[in-house]
Amino acid sequence: MKMEKQAGKLQVRSISDLTHSRSSGLLLEVLFLAGIGVAAILLHARFRSPLNIPGHHGLEFMALLLIGRMSSNLRFASTISSLGIGMFMLFPVVGFNDPMMGFNYMLPGLMLDVYYQLGGNLRNKTFFLALVSGLAYLAIPFSRLMISVSTGYQYGAFIKHGYFLPFLTWFGFGLAGGLLGTGISNIATNYLSKLSR
Repeated sequence: MKMEKQAGKLQVRSISDLTHSRSSGLLLEVLFLAGIGVAAILLHARFRSPLNIPGHHGLEFMALLLIGRMSSNLRFASTISSLGIGMFMLFPVVGFNDPMMGFNYMLPGLMLDVYYQLGGNLRNKTFFLALVSGLAYLAIPFSRLMISVSTGYQYGAFIKHGYFLPFLTWFGFGLAGGLLGTGISNIATNYLSKLSR
């Protein structure tokens, strides 16, 4: 009888330990994904490039978001990264003067999750991930255009370059960021799998 009670206690304890370990793992994963979003917007704020081309920050921005997306099995991984961006943008420490900046830069992560979920068997294909990164990054100029049309607020990229070129370059840099993110993620996965052998 005592043995049965002990076995029952051990089973309850091991289930409790497993649940606690899963909860801790989930919390760490969420913090990692939110940190990816913070890193993406910090790089955008602090990394100064001589390129005078609209959307050139898409290279590092989408690479980071895609690395987060590919490293997680969570359904809304990129959305969590977007929430990291949004929460960080609540603190006026990055020096952006656009009041809609946080909203605009949350959109690519949200769209990346949508496209990723629709991808089905294509989710592991480099060309698909690069394409959806470009499309996801296009959410920023689209939202800016909507803001300009509805409020009259003018964005410098549209004033300097018109409307066609910014959409083209935002897509191109987002796509390049997708290729970079896929490459880094694949290299890291291969390296880790070799270490585990």
